[in-house]
Amino acid sequence: MPISFQEKSKVFTIHTENSTYAFMIERLGLVTHLYYGERIYDESDLSYLTNAAAVGRPALYPEITYPEFEAGDAKYCPHARLQEYSGFGNGDYRTTSLQGRFADGSQTIDLRYHSHKIVEGAASLPGLPCVYANEGEKAHTLVLTLKDAAQELYAELYYTVIDGHDELMRSARIVNKTGAPFMIDSALSAIVDIRKKDFDVITFYGRQDSERFVDRSPIRHGKISCESTAGLTSHFSNNSLILCEHTATEDSGECYGAVLVYSGNYTVSAELDHAERVRLALGINPAGFCWKLEDGEAFDTPQAILSYSNKGLGQLSRGFHNLIRYNICRGKWKDARRPVLINSWEAAVFDFDEDKLVEIARGAKEFGVELLVMDDGWFGNRTWDDSSVGDWTPNKNKLPGGITGLCKRINDLGMDLGIWFEPETISENSDLYRAHPDYSVQVPGRAPTRGRWELLLDMTRKEVRDNIYNQVAKVLTDSPIAYVKWDMNRYITDAYSLALASDQQGEFYHRYVLGVYEFMERLHQNFPHVLLENCSSGGGRYDVGMMYYSPQIWCSDNTCPTHRMKIQYGSSLIYPVSTMGSHVAFSPNINTFHDASVLTRSISAMAGTFGFELDPAHESEQSKKEMLLATNLYKKHYFTINHGDYYRLVSPYEQAVPTSRISAWQFVSKNQESALFSLVQLDNVNDSADFFVKLKGLDSRKTYKLHRYFDSRNGKEQGFTTYLDEAELGIFSGEVLMKAGLHLQLLRGDNMSTLIELEAL
Repeated sequence: MPISFQEKSKVFTIHTENSTYAFMIERLGLVTHLYYGERIYDESDLSYLTNAAAVGRPALYPEITYPEFEAGDAKYCPHARLQEYSGFGNGDYRTTSLQGRFADGSQTIDLRYHSHKIVEGAASLPGLPCVYANEGEKAHTLVLTLKDAAQELYAELYYTVIDGHDELMRSARIVNKTGAPFMIDSALSAIVDIRKKDFDVITFYGRQDSERFVDRSPIRHGKISCESTAGLTSHFSNNSLILCEHTATEDSGECYGAVLVYSGNYTVSAELDHAERVRLALGINPAGFCWKLEDGEAFDTPQAILSYSNKGLGQLSRGFHNLIRYNICRGKWKDARRPVLINSWEAAVFDFDEDKLVEIARGAKEFGVELLVMDDGWFGNRTWDDSSVGDWTPNKNKLPGGITGLCKRINDLGMDLGIWFEPETISENSDLYRAHPDYSVQVPGRAPTRGRWELLLDMTRKEVRDNIYNQVAKVLTDSPIAYVKWDMNRYITDAYSLALASDQQGEFYHRYVLGVYEFMERLHQNFPHVLLENCSSGGGRYDVGMMYYSPQIWCSDNTCPTHRMKIQYGSSLIYPVSTMGSHVAFSPNINTFHDASVLTRSISAMAGTFGFELDPAHESEQSKKEMLLATNLYKKHYFTINHGDYYRLVSPYEQAVPTSRISAWQFVSKNQESALFSLVQLDNVNDSADFFVKLKGLDSRKTYKLHRYFDSRNGKEQGFTTYLDEAELGIFSGEVLMKAGLHLQLLRGDNMSTLIELEAL
């Protein structure tokens, strides 16, 4: 059994494929963490790992004597202990798991062991996304119930593992049986205490158009924290964190990963104390949060996913990729090949009509596109971004035949139609606002804050969600829509709901997220054939919680390959490429004005869901020919890219050679029969240079045939234009390619690329 309890030693042991997690019940029911690391197959008693420094040494720690202790007993110091789930006000002065106020105003929470059970199956969280076990997979869950020493307040801790995976899923359910309300001020999903090594902390930072850039720095005393108070994950940081040895690489070193399955305000932190222990903590951000838990009620925290690797960052990432792809993403589009699409936004913005959309679709079909997405501007009286959001009926001036008429014309081309919605916001210049101004989020007596000329809809209220859902469902029912892009173009401000009492306004942010989840679950259940892609001004809500409802999320509004290298590299540390919305866009790029070849733009998009964001009428015949080649390559290697293993080879954050920054990566099919190698030169190389790169993940016993696609450049008389060329590279063994590596000659010029197909013979 992957989960066991030793009655004699009171030690719980949880095994994943390659890791072991252990904790114990000490005297008086105090729960102490023991170990999280490389798998231990020996079933020896691990209770000796409890830290001796946690007994009374008043010179170092506050002296705490529990009432049950007898004279002469060693003092117990919670602040020095490795904890599983700690309560506030009881002597642990680090980030605590649970903080709140009882009816008498007191805040001390002293959690002790009450009971436990080990059950088959994965833990489920009502109204929240969570990891699930597929048919045929075995999952096991430990439910550990802790109880406050003085009050009938319980914390049920859930630990789930799935056979074949290295991830440990944790969450907490707070149950109030005190006979009076309990005010939760903070309820984290998990803490993990780890004895310090020479750790680095990897976090993700950014802004709109530059999401999830990598920050790796040595841990320091105090707390390194990534947070959001924007009401959603935000562009500024991500609700994931990696702790790794300072010397850890892609292929070696111990690494711990933590990610929160949530789409609202969060905190993720690593805290190094004076005794050189690190506490990982993640959960709902306490800022702006307070939950009134009535007697007899329960509160579920979001799920946290933890993982450990002793073989570097690559193994850690691939474990997260597999879990998210197959145990978070759901429905038809988890496994089926998703269509190659073209989005109308960069081609037309708001300036389009039915004929223009059909023209875009017809042109895109020439290079293999299968679905047209009609983006913002199709509804109400929408001609710019200052009106009509909330009125989800077609603009008759733009769409005289309605959506059904447009659908027919697109379907007649042998293509499908997708459509854009922004269900969470409302324009003041809209019929919906004129009829229901109370649907908007506003604080009475205050002028509301606007974003993109929009107010927020109060998604905490069912009648508001029902109104928007019914409008969206009518569009999807009346016409054969195959795809929906769900956008959210602003952060939450003025958090207040007319439906909540004054002592419940601190519940707004979390209830808002629960409302969004409920809406998306209805779409998922009632329109299972529709591919849902989330977006939030690009990658502002790129998180595992959203991936439970939409298997792909628009990764960033920045479609420039030079920037996408960093964005997608950072995202790949946690998230699989199958979730990264990525398109071939105009050159020069509308965000950065950088030029890039079709191959470079295509390679960038292939490290994601691959699609197009341009007007075919503005492309040359040569470009369209190269786009068709790229589309066919993507379709050919779809399952290797989206369901194979991903290897980062050269980081765009580092200087690979003195005169150039390079980004290189590789996809390998699960059976190791095929692979795809990609390399992009981000900066100019003054002169052609030799470059060697070792491949990964191949079968050393197999022989592979290599075919190369690469950028080449015409001479001065042709204006130094770039075109796509190809050549056979030869036949090599997997062993040679992984040990001696590929020998490539770098090309002169920015954004020059190479793509190599490997097929086993």
